[in-house]
Amino acid sequence: MQYYTKQQLQGSHKYTAHTRVGNWNEDTAVDEVKLQEFIRKKDNGELMLDAFAARIHAALNQVPLATAGKSENVQFGDTFQLRSKETEAVVAVDLKDKDPRADFHAYAVTCSHIAHPCPRNTFVLEKFQHGKNHGTTYIAEYSDQFLHYGQIVLLRANPAVEKDTDTPLPLFLTSNIVSLTSFSKVSKNQEPGDGRPAASEDIPAVYQVSLTPSTAYDSAWKVLPVKPEHRDVAEGEPVMAGAPVVIRHCHTGQDLCCLGMQQKNDFGTEFEICANTVPTNGKNWKLHKDSTGLHDAQHDVAGSQPNFFCFVTGNLS
Repeated sequence: MQYYTKQQLQGSHKYTAHTRVGNWNEDTAVDEVKLQEFIRKKDNGELMLDAFAARIHAALNQVPLATAGKSENVQFGDTFQLRSKETEAVVAVDLKDKDPRADFHAYAVTCSHIAHPCPRNTFVLEKFQHGKNHGTTYIAEYSDQFLHYGQIVLLRANPAVEKDTDTPLPLFLTSNIVSLTSFSKVSKNQEPGDGRPAASEDIPAVYQVSLTPSTAYDSAWKVLPVKPEHRDVAEGEPVMAGAPVVIRHCHTGQDLCCLGMQQKNDFGTEFEICANTVPTNGKNWKLHKDSTGLHDAQHDVAGSQPNFFCFVTGNLS
């Protein structure tokens, strides 16, 4: 503990260690100890700025977009990117932006303009296995290694980023039903007193998308064509890299969405990503429901540009 003399207290900032008043020798010794501690941390890379620079460099270190073959279709085993057609940004993770609640292993997901392949913006596909991940859902089985339209899959983050977490488990893209503690940060329209985002006529309540170790049904996604009238015909066909697709969350029935709303993090200003099917303008959808008399669940809603993504693989070029 450092003590101050009466002269130092009265002189305030006018007296320093170079002015030999009071405990000047002790002040000089303290400054020397602080300088030595700073030099030691700098040599060992323990400064906060050095740790931050090392983390950013590791997250942005370029990695190849590995492909399992020469095919133009997306395959299991590929290392790929998900690019938004609305913003031309790619889906990326930030493992230092963690849910602060205890026993919650959820990490932030955004859309980033840093487009070169790196650990934070690349993913791999894993099959959603019947009985292991969810015992009551019908899972279509395919004998080849291609990704098919309508096939339920898991979107796993690049294993290179998993070492930066406090858990060694694989991390998957996950979404949950809107609740008091789970909703999108930015694109909520209003926040009533209970903390839950309110739905509006144009944009319904959006669902939070995060990265968690869960392999349950809340981490299940399926790839669909952008037009609903093509989905029944295309089911079971391989998904071509670069083709616009809709990535639907199986648990909530909402499509992956990037509305272009800005969200700041350690990597700069990026775009928020959520699960929200944004319908097209006009009353065609409402008139169609009125004419058929069927419930919303019996129709496949057509999304719009914010819901369109594409797979970027090594064979895309």
